Amino acid sequence: MKTVSIFLLLLFSSIAAFGQKSKSQLEKEKEENLRKIKEAHKILQETKSKKEATLGQLSALNQQINARNALINAISKEIELLDQDIRETEDFIAALENDIEILKKEYAEMIYTASKVNNYYDKLTFIFASESFNQMLQRIKYFRQYSEARKSQVEVIEKVKASLAKQKRRLVQKKLEKQALIENKTTETRNLEELKVQQNEVVKELSNKEKELIKELEDRKKSIRKLEKLITDLIKEEREKAEREAAKVAKETKEKESKEKNSGKSNSKNTPVSPNLTPEANNLSNSFAGNMAKLPWPVVHGSISHHFGKQPHPVLKGVYVENLGIDIQTLKDEQVRSVFRGKVIAVAEVPGMNYVVMVQHGEYFSVYAKLKTVLVKTGQEIDAKTPLGYIYTDKNDVSELQFQIWKNNEKLDPEKWLYIK
Repeated sequence: MKTVSIFLLLLFSSIAAFGQKSKSQLEKEKEENLRKIKEAHKILQETKSKKEATLGQLSALNQQINARNALINAISKEIELLDQDIRETEDFIAALENDIEILKKEYAEMIYTASKVNNYYDKLTFIFASESFNQMLQRIKYFRQYSEARKSQVEVIEKVKASLAKQKRRLVQKKLEKQALIENKTTETRNLEELKVQQNEVVKELSNKEKELIKELEDRKKSIRKLEKLITDLIKEEREKAEREAAKVAKETKEKESKEKNSGKSNSKNTPVSPNLTPEANNLSNSFAGNMAKLPWPVVHGSISHHFGKQPHPVLKGVYVENLGIDIQTLKDEQVRSVFRGKVIAVAEVPGMNYVVMVQHGEYFSVYAKLKTVLVKTGQEIDAKTPLGYIYTDKNDVSELQFQIWKNNEKLDPEKWLYIK
């Protein structure tokens, strides 16, 4: 039975360790969601400075709701994990209690056997009645082993009892943790319902502003078209410049190889050179491409308020909005930074988009629009996380960055390039 008890103890310890690892992961999720809730709440408070409902306010509410949903989900998973832990602990306690009963029964039988021996034989008489010296030694050894066996049985019983008491204390603690989580979940669910009520009120108020929303949408489309033209013109110009530079490098390389060949000193290999990029630009492109899903966010705080591509309008039914990149709603005066090293190829002002900074990374380009002030200049070589400027806050107190990534003339989904927070 001692072996069985130890096996159960080791098995339970390994299960508990596995559960602890899962709990640790859930705790990190909770911390991250609490951070997002706090951040989204601050953004929401900034948008609430205007008495009238705005799309920015609705977006901030949506982010709060998403973060609270994620938090409640993490709490639910932690409760499920605790339930499993509690069930396993209860099973283990039952097994230990069964162990103790068996050990006690075995010990009682040993005591009974010993008392019978003591009743019928005097130990010394039994030992000295041996027919040989070897037999006497065997009888002495028997009494010693029997005595040690009883002591060992008592020790095993005490160890199992100690383990049982420990597991019972652990069970009480787990049940208290579960109760605290249930209360936390109830509070967060109540907060979520209050946010949904606010969300419905904002949607209802915005629905009565259909003409105003349509005008805002048309103004946005005009701004986007102007921004898109600026980007495509710059990309075309940079590609032509890059092609000329690449052709020049290729020509110089070819002439050098030809001279070396004629002089009989040529040991160079025929390394293919891109017709569109210089080797340096090609290396930068490859490096940028290799960092997909690893790029830092262009702002430290905030979350995505509008996704890439064709998205349904948050209020107007049957209306879709085309987004060239993603919008990241953030805090007032938030600093905007480069997501990768490269060269600033444009600092421009576009109506509706405020200041725009465009950075080239070989054949890739990153675009940062809706800046209030700019800290870099055209032609400047920059590193990842170099400050580019500060975010612009519009008349509705919404601070939102329009962020885009292009590969030559192809628009890419920036969300797939940024690391997951």
